Amino acid sequence: MRESPERLDPARDGGPAPVASRAGHREWIQRPRPNPAARLRLVCLPYSGGRASAFKGLAADLPDVVEVCAVELPGHGRRLGEPPLTRLGPLVEQVTDAVDEEVRRPFVLLGYSVGALIGFETARELARRGRPGPEALFVGAARAPHLRSTRPPLHELTRADLVEGLHQLAGQHNPMLDNEELVDVMLPVIRADLGLDETYDHESGRPLDCPIAAFGGSEDATVPRAGLEGWGAHTTGDFTVTTLPGGHFFIDTARQRFAWAVTGQLERLHAGRGEAWRP
Repeated sequence: MRESPERLDPARDGGPAPVASRAGHREWIQRPRPNPAARLRLVCLPYSGGRASAFKGLAADLPDVVEVCAVELPGHGRRLGEPPLTRLGPLVEQVTDAVDEEVRRPFVLLGYSVGALIGFETARELARRGRPGPEALFVGAARAPHLRSTRPPLHELTRADLVEGLHQLAGQHNPMLDNEELVDVMLPVIRADLGLDETYDHESGRPLDCPIAAFGGSEDATVPRAGLEGWGAHTTGDFTVTTLPGGHFFIDTARQRFAWAVTGQLERLHAGRGEAWRP
């Protein structure tokens, strides 16, 4: 998002994939409403091109007992000067480091779109390391990791075709993409983020032992109901699917209803443990 608009994915161009600088782990976590006394942390991972501030509205709508810890990926938002990563494995290793060191437990992972894949693989990586994992994994606007999209990869398209593909992905015309200067800034990181998803090769393994809650938009043609239901194969715990009004970006168009749905799942999680998490 922060490089020349004509630069394509380096892996595609034959050069080495960029390696994000290992910034202090504090750079990875943004807290829109800091609350050291919170009873639960919600670690939020953004969609393609998204920055940590995309979860500012959600943070405002959640109960005070929840502290949102939004992940700022390299090259996004406040980390403007860093190159984005184009492969999921190296990114997950660094996200796992940051979450393990900077986020107080208990916590829930919430990943949106490509962020859902990052969250899923982060939970798996914590388990591989023998570290305490999330209380639950929440996934929004994302098909299950073993169900890959059949559409042609967007990250390999030319500038013009990629912009058109992004309009189609959103399910409507996005006027922000009419701003040439803004596109110059946005497109390289969006291309890198799409590559995280489109080059992902799922490896089967043990299901997570935490519950998974999937959220989808009723008008999201890119993530059908079956794609959401597929997440159930990746947990030995409880599994639910919630459909909200809107397309792929219901996090914006149905923000409050999404916050209510997330709150309901958090309450359900703690009720199942016999815990009261509200004062």
